[in-house]
Amino acid sequence: MNNHNNFLDIFRAIGKQDYVVHDRNYIPEILENPIVGGLWSVGPWFCFIANIFTKKLELVTGNSQQVIGYSHHEILQNNERFVEAFIYPPDFPFITSIIGRAMMYINSVPDDEKESVYVVFQNRSNHKNGSVITTQNQNIPLVFDENRVPFVFANIITDISHLEISNLPQATLFNQKRNEHFHLDMKHMELRPSEDLFTSREKEILRHLIRGEDSKEISEALNISYETVRTHRKNILKKADVHSTVELISFLMKNNTNI
Repeated sequence: MNNHNNFLDIFRAIGKQDYVVHDRNYIPEILENPIVGGLWSVGPWFCFIANIFTKKLELVTGNSQQVIGYSHHEILQNNERFVEAFIYPPDFPFITSIIGRAMMYINSVPDDEKESVYVVFQNRSNHKNGSVITTQNQNIPLVFDENRVPFVFANIITDISHLEISNLPQATLFNQKRNEHFHLDMKHMELRPSEDLFTSREKEILRHLIRGEDSKEISEALNISYETVRTHRKNILKKADVHSTVELISFLMKNNTNI
């Protein structure tokens, strides 16, 4: 495995955290979390659970061999060597920098907001066969210690090479409690809130569209008329400047859209 990256740089970016972790079996709650099941992923995906208190990868789900060529066993067995080999070296400093900013942000917000904060990365990754692919990593805190500091994270990895994104690496930090998001790239590293393109109702409809539901199913789920859903869908397509749901999903992923 290629070890150009240093696994410990991730923990240097996180900074010293005074964790208070009581012994408990949290694996069942992770397995029951719908996020781990790829709920927010469109396309081939896998997920690995990282514990930054123990510095271990603890669980892998999804089709990792399809996405990057490694089996679940290989990922868990190699642990830090997998992380070092997986991330494309030129993108690694950006990723560690964003991790540091995200941890400072999450430690600064009230406790009732912490579980609503997560980061979505779009960057290059190394496939086991030596090729370089473009991936989306939804980095989501799952378990918090007694002081409400996150220490177990889901990393949902989706192959988005087909989107042909040019501005890499980039990331978006979300705070869904405040309905805020911050777009970050190599030229813009400040946490400045970005404006939402879609209304709250349009976001609700988008979440249902991503799940593959049609207008009739959405109208029933949201208890609104079929024609209202159709009108919202037309407005959504117009705002995104696309002509189909397929193009819309591509737009959402390319732009790390807050929904």
